[in-house]
This record gives sequence, C-alpha cells and structure tokens, in this order.
Amino acid sequence: MKTFCISLFLLALSCGAPKDKIETKNEEPKNTPPKKTKEIVQPKVEKAENLILVVLKNPKAAKTAKTMITNSGLKWKKMILDEATSKIALIEVPKGKKDFWIEQFKSYNTFKTVMSNSKENANKLVEKEKNTLISLQKTSCMGDCPVYDVFIDKEGNVIFEGKQYVTEKGVKEFKLSEEEFKTLQEKLKANNTSSFKETYDNPKIMDLGSTYITLNGKQIHIRLWNNDVPDSLMDIHEYLEGMLLKRKLFE
Repeated sequence: MKTFCISLFLLALSCGAPKDKIETKNEEPKNTPPKKTKEIVQPKVEKAENLILVVLKNPKAAKTAKTMITNSGLKWKKMILDEATSKIALIEVPKGKKDFWIEQFKSYNTFKTVMSNSKENANKLVEKEKNTLISLQKTSCMGDCPVYDVFIDKEGNVIFEGKQYVTEKGVKEFKLSEEEFKTLQEKLKANNTSSFKETYDNPKIMDLGSTYITLNGKQIHIRLWNNDVPDSLMDIHEYLEGMLLKRKLFE
C-alpha cells in the first residue's frame, strides 16, 4: 500500500512539471502562391520614320553643317561615323517631310550622299567610306565645270556619280584594269601625301569650283590650281581624270 502511494505521488509530480519546449521548423504552408515582385516596365522605343542619312562632303566643316541643319529647324541626331576624312550623320526631319528634305539635301553642296535611314543603308555607307582607297569630288563653278563624285575602293572597284556637265548622269560602276589599278597604287605609295597641305585656295578669288581629294586618311581641298599645288598631287589628280575621260564620262 505504501509502495502504491509513493508511485501515485511521483506520477502527480511528473504531470505537474513543465514540459520541455520542442523546437519545430517553420514550414510554409503548401501551395502558397509566390510573392509578387514589382514589374519593371521598359520604355517603348519608337522607330523613327523621319530620319535621313547624310555623308558630309567636307568632314572638316561638320560644325558648319550642324549649324545649318539646326537653323533650318531640323534636328542633328548624331554621328554614326566620325573620322577625320569621313563623317556620316543622322538628321531628324518633320514627319511626312522626309522625301522633301532628301531632295533638298541633295541640292546642297554640303553633302555628297543623302538617303533614307535604315540599318541596311547605314551599314552600306559605313562600309563604303571605310573601304575607300581614294575619292575625288568636283563641285560646281560659274561656268560649265563637270560636277561629279568618284570613289575607288581597295579592290579597284569604281563608283562614279555624274551630276552636272557630264556625259552620263547618275551612278555608273566599273572596275579598273590590273594595269590601271597597279599604276594608281604606285602613285599613292611613291608620293609623300603627308606633306600635302589641307587647303590650296585664295579666298579673294571668287566663283571657283572646289576639288576634294581624299587619300591615305587625309582630305585635301583644292580651289585654286596654282604653283602652290605639288606636282605629285597634280599627277594623281590628272591620272584620276584621265581614267574617267578614257571612259567618256565627261568631256
């Protein structure tokens, strides 16, 4: 009896004693939807339908060209090619006026190439400028001076664009013969083109056309052909003209 009472007493003590805390892992309820994150909305980029690509005739006059564009109420967006001898710019014009301004820009003496903007056209212009071995541009004068552009690339391919007082207006493409191309390369290598000045001109003499020759990373502007122009530069110019006269592109 005594033993039974002791056992009952011990059982009562164990029931009244505080229970040890049991740590449990906090588990998220099943099938709980994921927390929503704030969505970042990217701004919509509108594809401009009123952009025009222009290649500057005189890269050194980029600042003047930009001022002319802004004064016309247009927007000079950016340069897509900005090198010493070649600059291609993107110009924004009012919507619905792109064709009008393309024709206007073509009539300016500021740009040698004007076309509607597209990825294909931009890549084509950049590739053409970077692959040019030598180029020659002739501007108008008060008389009947031939006005044209000619580009010769590093493989001897020629693009001629006749504008005024030429026998063939528009674009004509051909390839130099091996002998012609070899002779041209020899003339370019033989002459120290770095010694050529950037400009041969006399501002006091008016109504003269300009000749732009770009070669070996340098553009030379000749408006007055006098004794200051080196014989070697004249030789290169005459050789280029001779190749065009041979093909009767102008007289």
